[in-house]
Amino acid sequence: MKPNYEITMFGEFTISNGKEIITDQANRSKKVWTLLEYLIVHRDRAITQKELVDLLWPGNDTKDPINTLKVLMHRVRTLLDELGKDSGKKMIYYKSGAYGWNDELKYSIDTAEFEAILQHGSEADKDKKLDYLLQAIRLYQGDFLQKNATDPWIVELSGVYKAKFLQASSEAAEMLFEQHRYTELISLCRHVIKFNPYEETFYLYLLKALVKTQQADKAQEEYRHISELFFREFGITPSEELTAIYKEVVETSHMPEMNLEIIKEKLTEEPTEGSFYCEFEFFKTIYRLEARSAARTGQSVYIGLMTVMNAKGDDLPNQKTTNRVMDALQETIRRSLRKGDIFTRYSLNQYLIMLPTTTYETSNMVMERIKKAYRREFPNTPVLLRCSTTPLTPDELKK
Repeated sequence: MKPNYEITMFGEFTISNGKEIITDQANRSKKVWTLLEYLIVHRDRAITQKELVDLLWPGNDTKDPINTLKVLMHRVRTLLDELGKDSGKKMIYYKSGAYGWNDELKYSIDTAEFEAILQHGSEADKDKKLDYLLQAIRLYQGDFLQKNATDPWIVELSGVYKAKFLQASSEAAEMLFEQHRYTELISLCRHVIKFNPYEETFYLYLLKALVKTQQADKAQEEYRHISELFFREFGITPSEELTAIYKEVVETSHMPEMNLEIIKEKLTEEPTEGSFYCEFEFFKTIYRLEARSAARTGQSVYIGLMTVMNAKGDDLPNQKTTNRVMDALQETIRRSLRKGDIFTRYSLNQYLIMLPTTTYETSNMVMERIKKAYRREFPNTPVLLRCSTTPLTPDELKK
């Protein structure tokens, strides 16, 4: 039988009767939503006024907490009345100094369905387990009550649901991969990554599935996205396993093509100004090619390192500031170098620059030019740019 009310708590908090809907995206007091959510989460019991007062006004920062609670409860019931006349009184009862959610109503809650489906899956055989896992995963549309995710009473529950979601997703991904259901696996990974963008396991499965479905270009795009994301957030590169898959994609991504003009067209770069920015893996390859060339021709190549610090020579105060400065510096470097020069982001606050056919003096002049250009463009940004250069020598090939 279809329930009279449908409640969602994953992501956006909503209550719907099939026609009208109330949602925590509406402009209401935070305490109104907190009170309503708490009653529903603890729907299996009556909640004393004292417990609610302690929840809503910790430290007793209100003069008349009981009356203030009554006023707030009236506002909650008024909100619920948007679902039908007297809905507030039907949904929330008061008895012997305690409030509670009317558990006799016919309603569904996504969190309860999620738990029940996972339980069915744990008891099912392998053939049916995957279907249960996928059903549960689809229900997860964001972290538990994510708008109030920092509230102490929500944090622990949110962590529990997220752990169950990731465990179910990991099991489902493994089974989909084993069964060669790559299109479904791609959808699953994108769904998980949407809510958990730093879970590398699902990037691994995503790249593998894209390779299996001959979507090499998309696999390369995903790797570039991962590289940038991990650099910006943590100052690290993707794992060796992810990088190995990426290299495999690059090496095997092209189908046989006999028309050299078509191949040349694919190789041709879109018209751009300034130097060439690339991922660190590409930079390493080009570095090794330049080392080979230097061994053969004897020409000089220099590598420059530019490190961003605060005015005192320490790390910048936070990640947001670091990313803002690094984005601006990337543009300055791109415009300050020749079109044939190459640079990459080496760490959270460092860029590596390759300067072929330069001398020690010239390479230092180039680095100073970049520093001056940045100061000129961003005179009010209190950062220190530390630069160093070193020659790429033919002797490196002998190591």
